[in-house]
Amino acid sequence: MKQKTTVLLAIIMCITFLIVPNVEARTVTSSEIGTHGGYDFEFWVDSGSGSMVLKDGGTFSC
Repeated sequence: MKQKTTVLLAIIMCITFLIVPNVEARTVTSSEIGTHGGYDFEFWVDSGSGSMVLKDGGTFSC
């Protein structure tokens, strides 16, 4: 019984570690410092306009 419980616990832990939270993309259009999906970011607009799209895994596009 103890071995079955150990195997079941190991399977549950493996599945838990494989599940990665999905972070929704976010668009920043004004100067801002923050965190997105566990990554820090800074976006500055001095004049004119600009935008940055923050994506999953710390990737972004401007």
